[in-house]
Amino acid sequence: MNRAGVVLLCSLLIVASHSLATDYQKLSGYVRQFLSQGNHHTSLTRSSSAIDSPTLTAFLKVDEEQSANVCRQYGLRKYAQKGDIAIVSIPLGSLGPLSHHPAVHRIEASPSACLCMDTTAIIVGASSLHHSPITLLCKQSEQVRAHPSPLTGKGVVLGIMDVGFDLTHPNFYDPQTGTCRIGAFWDQLSKDTVDSSLPVGCDFVGADAVKAQCHSIDGLIQTHGTHTLGIAAGSGHTSPYRGIAYDADLCIVSNAVSSDIELIDSADYYKYTSATDALGFKYIFDYADSLDKPCVASFSEGYPPYLDEEDSLFSAFLDSLTGPGRIIVAAAGNESYYKTYMHKPAGQEAAGAFIQTDKEQAFYRIKADGPLYFNVLAYADDKEPTGILHFASDSLYRDSLLTDTLFLAGDTITAFVDRYPSTFSADTVYNILLVANKALKDLCPLALVIEGTDTHAEVFGSSTYALTTRNNIDPQWNAAEVGHNVHAPGCFPSVICVGATAHRLGFINYQGEYKDHAAGRTIGWRSPYSSFGPTMNGLQKPDVMAPGDNIISSYSSYYIEANPDASDISSDVEHFDFQGRTYAWNANTGTSMACPVVAGVIALWLQAKPDLTREEIINAFSHTCRQPDTSLTYPNDQYGYGEIDAYRGLLYLLGIDGIEDVSRQHTIPRQQPVIYNLNGQRLSTPQKGINIMGGKKYIFNSIK
Repeated sequence: MNRAGVVLLCSLLIVASHSLATDYQKLSGYVRQFLSQGNHHTSLTRSSSAIDSPTLTAFLKVDEEQSANVCRQYGLRKYAQKGDIAIVSIPLGSLGPLSHHPAVHRIEASPSACLCMDTTAIIVGASSLHHSPITLLCKQSEQVRAHPSPLTGKGVVLGIMDVGFDLTHPNFYDPQTGTCRIGAFWDQLSKDTVDSSLPVGCDFVGADAVKAQCHSIDGLIQTHGTHTLGIAAGSGHTSPYRGIAYDADLCIVSNAVSSDIELIDSADYYKYTSATDALGFKYIFDYADSLDKPCVASFSEGYPPYLDEEDSLFSAFLDSLTGPGRIIVAAAGNESYYKTYMHKPAGQEAAGAFIQTDKEQAFYRIKADGPLYFNVLAYADDKEPTGILHFASDSLYRDSLLTDTLFLAGDTITAFVDRYPSTFSADTVYNILLVANKALKDLCPLALVIEGTDTHAEVFGSSTYALTTRNNIDPQWNAAEVGHNVHAPGCFPSVICVGATAHRLGFINYQGEYKDHAAGRTIGWRSPYSSFGPTMNGLQKPDVMAPGDNIISSYSSYYIEANPDASDISSDVEHFDFQGRTYAWNANTGTSMACPVVAGVIALWLQAKPDLTREEIINAFSHTCRQPDTSLTYPNDQYGYGEIDAYRGLLYLLGIDGIEDVSRQHTIPRQQPVIYNLNGQRLSTPQKGINIMGGKKYIFNSIK
């Protein structure tokens, strides 16, 4: 028996033994990975110390009345429950038996996320809302009193879940009092877990306790969160780089992303999953509940979903968290420089594309509605494939793992193929992992080819494991496309998903050098990297766009101190000293930057309308967003409803957008405002008898 045959036999025996004790139909793909302790989907290197009982933080769909008994019976620790969905910690040894319990219907988790990475407030119209555009009139004892209400985020909790926070940056202080505005902080990488009720890390409540931490545990290697928090809600300190909702109360969660792996003990890796992120959102909303304030949570991270249905419990849990005054905003992702998708229509014999990655592995998800063959073709002579890894769907029985190895002039490529029926449709799902002895780009060209004339099949990769066309080698494998690349959780129905537009095409850094980033960009249009839909299950995403290119915001002093030669320091536009430390303003680009712009605008809207819902926000988008490409019908999979307009959106939400010369022009502050009533009649001073809407009386201050 050859080596590949031995590997195959061993793999099938391993899977067969697990199958006796596990109901795989109830497990998501990532949970299957945890069960087998297969570590091929990550770059994690396990520690040499023995792992006695690793645990997984996961979603558990369980009959609500049976939840406590199930947790007790299998040694689970429960951290949250919304209806029949709980977030629990599951010991590896309990996973198989747990899956057979009749009250347990689904066990799900996905990997930790990765990062999606001045004039902005003016571009989106937020500056107009910072200058008392609205006056609410209340009738008390026949007296009409005017109450100016500048929209700055005051009275609203703005939550950010991200990495790399500098808790001492003056951008997060109240300029008047000099106090830290961050009221609560959960650092999921903290080792100070004594008496903590959280699955990982530790939280710190109160400005003094937060500030005493100085930075998040990953603050020496990351600075992303310092930047996104500044965009959403930074005070600006003494600079022009003030955030959108600069008076908002702040709550932050420093979670773990793929680039934080070096800070995580390998035994704890599976504690950091999408379920842990879901608890981060709950932490933010719980803090807002404790203050009885509305809240918007911003998440400039994401991950390529295994398949949308693989994250059904994550999606449902976030849906249970959101509602009136509870909004989640997430970045779409920066995947569109890469072709990450291909499909083979029914009636077409085959479709394929070449693999493009600088990693030693590549991972793809396939969804198919019938029998198929898939092949990995190796083009050693650049014209005809000289090596083939061939798999047929009928050779992969339900819940099986098949492996095979291709030997190429001293190099090896091993394929691991996992097959299981979709829990949510008639399709069959295949996970294909290729592992080589060196970076795949250093091997001969490799093509992934799908065959099966009567079958419709889709292949999903990612920017890390992209697909491409190589006409000089074999032009028939040209099915790779851009799109279908929106990250989770932005792809979920209850989350507002944000793509990026380009406005600032360059900037001058602190060394006086002009950084030109105009290539491929048109001012006001979608940035070329911004991910777009549809999602894997056909939803139209993103929902809205915001500026994402060269956005200037705060950078971590601790990151700068620890990484003085880092390439991104050249994007610093200014350095300044504060209380003995050197801080920076930095220009950064990505849907990571667009996301907190939208979160900040929604915080302004929540200040005016604290019970605002996602549905009302989407409706406002549909009527007020700027739509740059007039050749498209809106909403669409590239722009959603278009680019957010804070000013016009608020008018629409308050029902006062019908005043033509007000709704079409953003205000510019001046000493004496001109006042209009709801009929558009110009008033010199507030008067009685104006129209009543929703039980309240409104007038609008417009500067002419």
